[in-house]
Amino acid sequence: MPARDGSVVVGRTMEYALPLAYQVVVVPRGYPQVSVAPDGAGRQFSGPHGFVGVAVGDSTMFGLTVDAMDCVSDGVNECGLYAGLQYLPSFADYPDVSALPRSDVLTPLDVASYVLASCSTVAETFDAVVDLPIGAVPTPPIGVAPLHLIVHDRAGAAGVVEWTDGVVHCYDNPLGVATNSPSFPWHLTNLSNYVHLTANDLPPVQLEGMTISQLSYGSGTLGLPGDVTSPTRFIRGVMYTQTALRGADAAATAEVVRHIMNNFDIPKGLTRSPSPDNVDTGDDPIGDYTAWTTIISLGDEVKYEIRSYEDPTWRVVQLGELDFGADGICRVPLSQSWQGLNARQYASPP
Repeated sequence: MPARDGSVVVGRTMEYALPLAYQVVVVPRGYPQVSVAPDGAGRQFSGPHGFVGVAVGDSTMFGLTVDAMDCVSDGVNECGLYAGLQYLPSFADYPDVSALPRSDVLTPLDVASYVLASCSTVAETFDAVVDLPIGAVPTPPIGVAPLHLIVHDRAGAAGVVEWTDGVVHCYDNPLGVATNSPSFPWHLTNLSNYVHLTANDLPPVQLEGMTISQLSYGSGTLGLPGDVTSPTRFIRGVMYTQTALRGADAAATAEVVRHIMNNFDIPKGLTRSPSPDNVDTGDDPIGDYTAWTTIISLGDEVKYEIRSYEDPTWRVVQLGELDFGADGICRVPLSQSWQGLNARQYASPP
């Protein structure tokens, strides 16, 4: 969402059924990474940009064990480029890379890290992913992750990258809103069903000499869908971001985005799904919930803020205070009590 001074603020929620041990990671410039692969090392990569994001730490739940991974599902680099991975089930279909050596292949889970390390703008991201060999490599315990990539930069450009029918597609996203399935073009078409929505209260109408007036403020939003499916969340996201009053700068707009993101918070139990065969949840139902929410300011002072389901306190990372020339990666669990990362903490990574 742009501020009145042109600054850009991005908000994102992560919905997932498994209670993973999430952690914030600080990745320095040139840090060597190896793409996740269960049967041999995947593509090795590094880049000139340091970045901050959310990764999965060692996790145990429902009898399952998930090993820690450095790859981020959401993050921002020091150039003010945001990249986030979102699920695109039933639609993501990656190119056939079976003829390539595994060492050439990047798994979908590593795409955001690759982009954040290598690129500084949405345009650079589009150029980078066109020839990037993304492979349908399974990662325990989730198998092949059906993902698409969401990107924003500090100049206000936004885009969506999807792999469908074995082909990569790069879409400009002038509305700056993205959710999950179906594919991004479908969501834009679906907007045509909601052209009647408005932030303005509707005027009274005359019917057979009777004056019929609205019963409550907000009559222009009648018909705005309120469920938690991805098509509905896309419509609500467009409605909120197009009507909410923008702040004067990034700090003021971040407060607006916080209020918008509150409308997409899903508590545990609201959605329930059958448990996978290898998952024993006991008496608790399993279903997607909002594990964490991020607010990312892409202005001159790049800022990454995150809150978790268990702790609504916003934790703040000021990228300008971090030493991206350090040797190692820094990992700070979300379960740990902290309100900010500074250069001293990063100099002595836990």
